[in-house]
Amino acid sequence: MACGMRETVTVRYWGVCWKWGFIPYPCRKTKTEVKYRYDFLPWRTRFSWSPFRRSYEGCCNGTLFEWSYWTWSPFGTGNGPWINQTLTYFSGSTIGSIGSCPFNENTATPPVSIVASGSIVPAEAAEKLKEESCSCS
Repeated sequence: MACGMRETVTVRYWGVCWKWGFIPYPCRKTKTEVKYRYDFLPWRTRFSWSPFRRSYEGCCNGTLFEWSYWTWSPFGTGNGPWINQTLTYFSGSTIGSIGSCPFNENTATPPVSIVASGSIVPAEAAEKLKEESCSCS
């Protein structure tokens, strides 16, 4: 898995072209940029109130990273469950790690709980679920 590997990528974007030197019209342009590639497995969304920002957290080679970017997100983002699918992210600069991944490095499977990750459950209900599901002797 790539963690901060430097790559040259081709980016397509909309720009303005000129016909006969004075008539503007929209057209597709391309340019090459240097980006840093990260392959996160597992990853999840993180809480953000901002309607213009998305926040994420993910594991790459046993290291935990946190990143965000500007985009339209009208309801912000919540704390989502860990997703067991590779997410490839290209960043304009390197991302700093925030610690070690909370899962075993040999497996990307996050622990499964009865109460869904990111759900709001009263403490009493969570304790009841814990007591009912315990197979303690």
